[in-house]
Amino acid sequence: MEHIYQQQPLGETTGVSVTINVLDSNGNSRPIGTTTTSDGTFGFTWTPDIPGDFKIIANFEGSNAYYPSSATTYVHASDSLTPAPTAKPQSGLATTADLLTYMGAGVVAIIIAIAIVGLLILRKHP
Repeated sequence: MEHIYQQQPLGETTGVSVTINVLDSNGNSRPIGTTTTSDGTFGFTWTPDIPGDFKIIANFEGSNAYYPSSATTYVHASDSLTPAPTAKPQSGLATTADLLTYMGAGVVAIIIAIAIVGLLILRKHP
């Protein structure tokens, strides 16, 4: 506060503790954890135990320098997702090795055909 209102140098700052509570879709209220602020913001990771709508309340109890405060947000949690079905790999398709084998065999067959035609042409002309 002295930094803001009295233009004094900003000293070492520490975050404050924030308590996170939840009101679930069954009307049950309970604390789900605490976290510490950093530069006035905070985050919290939580996995709901039931699906439905949740009211999440963050409470700061106050300190010698700041009044208490709270904030509320709402989230919806669905049942866990089922994994998407995976496609079966297609069978019976030619692989790169198969294609190279067929191309090699085709080239050899063409060379043999050309050699046979060449021999037949040479035999006709003595």
